[in-house]
Amino acid sequence: MLLLDSEALSSIANGPADRRDRVRALVGEMRRRELPVATVAAVLAEVVRGRSQDAAVFAGLRRERVEVHAVDSRVAVRAGQLLGACRADSTLAIDAFLVAVADLSAGAIIATGDPKDLRRLVAHAEAVSVAAL
Repeated sequence: MLLLDSEALSSIANGPADRRDRVRALVGEMRRRELPVATVAAVLAEVVRGRSQDAAVFAGLRRERVEVHAVDSRVAVRAGQLLGACRADSTLAIDAFLVAVADLSAGAIIATGDPKDLRRLVAHAEAVSVAAL
């Protein structure tokens, strides 16, 4: 599975051409392998602002057929455990939700514009890797 963080999701919506093309290449590779492309609902809070630009975000989700995973209690507990394991505070909560979904799904690649924070969390997960944009 490929998971998109807020930078990756923003890139497919209205990002710089080089970053948009990189994300689309990753999405295309997942499609060729018949693997899902997803994000976590909490990521939407980082990119949706109630403005006209939000339409591009939702169009990108539809166009790339991005599944949106809910943050349920199982994901939230795993995210909290990851935050505790790397001694991070709640400023990394949304990143922790992404890693938790990946970890609970038996692995994934997380596309991100902020690989440093995600790598801290991924160090405590199984079969999860980071693709820097």
